[in-house]
Order: sequence, then structure tokens, then C-alpha cells
Amino acid sequence: MYSRGQFAVIGKVGRKALRLYHEEGLLVPAYINEENGYHYYAEEQLAVLEKIRRLRSIGLSLFEIRQVLEGKADEKEVVRGRITELDEQLQAVKELAAGREQEEETACDAVPDIRPFECKTCLYIDENVEKEDLGISVGKLYEQAAREGLSAQGSHFVLYENLNSEEKFSMRTCLPVSGGDGKTLTRVSEAKCLHLHFTGGFSKIGKAHEIIRKYAEENRISLADRACEVYNKDLSADVYYPIL
Repeated sequence: MYSRGQFAVIGKVGRKALRLYHEEGLLVPAYINEENGYHYYAEEQLAVLEKIRRLRSIGLSLFEIRQVLEGKADEKEVVRGRITELDEQLQAVKELAAGREQEEETACDAVPDIRPFECKTCLYIDENVEKEDLGISVGKLYEQAAREGLSAQGSHFVLYENLNSEEKFSMRTCLPVSGGDGKTLTRVSEAKCLHLHFTGGFSKIGKAHEIIRKYAEENRISLADRACEVYNKDLSADVYYPIL
């Protein structure tokens, strides 16, 4: 058995962190001396502490880590969700530092096509925020999926409603999932859309909307006042506008 101080030194964490992990139910001392209040940890708990440190190092929340430790969430699925978020953040930094001129030219040459937006069952968050904050919502959705025992199925996406109305404009961030009882889920489907696969980077996705709208105008295609942006793991995006 190790005292809290010894355990902190061996596990390379502060005693404050151990107290926090105790309070959050991640790592409860194996024994507490009732007379002096000293906390003691078993040697086998070092492996648990190492896992907590490893998951914390990639930015997982304490709630997500507890779900993994208790077997309520699949560690690989939660980590994959975090990797997706980090990939998007890294890509945004790269775009800011170096630009994406060549890819942007390729993206601008893309031609829209017509296809359906296949039906998806999703967890969602209704919001009205700037796009820069969407990563926060995506993280919350992965956390909710873990809490409710749901498995992420495919790329997350954002629905925009009432694009031409400042007062009624709204956004809904969605994460396709499988499983669950349907109480916190919504189904999203569009039978016929004007679609564009965009490779110019998430920060420049507004260009995809311009291309679609211009194409619709030139070809006399009437579009609904809503759109969908799907953010793919390869850092491309698919933009859909329902056709009236």
C-alpha cells in the first residue's frame, strides 16, 4: 500500500489531482485510515492512474474517462472522436499558417450534383453560435453518446434553417448514432438535394455555398431555405441544399 504522497510521486501526478480523481469517482483510495484520515492506494491502482493520465493527456473530460473506466463507453470510440476533433483543429491551424491555394482552386472547379441526404438518426444540440464554437458542441455530443451507450456512426454535421432570415436563423449540430431508445434523438433526411463535395478546408466552406447557389441560379433550380454541412474525417466536407 502507498500513502497518497508516495502514490502521487510514483504515479507522477500531484496530490491535488488525486483528490480530484477521488471526488469524481475515477480513482478511490483502496483504504482510508479512520483515525488519522490518511489515504492509501494499492499497487495495482497505478495502472488505473496511468490510464487516467494517458486519457487526460489527449484532452478527454473527467466524465468521459469515468465512463471508460466503468465500461460504459468504448475507449476506442471515445478516442476516435477526440482524434477527429484534434484533426480538425490541426487542419485549421495549417490553413491559417500556410493557406490552401491549390486545394481551393480545385474546390472552386467542383461541379454540384443532385443526390439525396440519406436518413440518419442523430444526437443533436440546438444552438445559434459562431462556427468557430462548433468543436465544443461536437465534443459534448460524443460525451452524451458515451453517457447513453450510443455508438457514433459516420461524420458529424450541421443543419442550418432559415438562412435568409436574421431573426429565425438557427443551427443544429448533429452526430449520427446507433442504439438508444430514441428519446434524445432526431431523424434527418432529404429526398433530393443539390450537393457539392468540397476540399478547400472547413474554414473556407462558405465558398461551397457560393458555388451551389450560383449553379442553382444559372440552372433555374429552386432551393429550400436550409442547408447541411457534413464534416468528413479526411477533412473534406459535403454541402447539401434541398431542392424545392
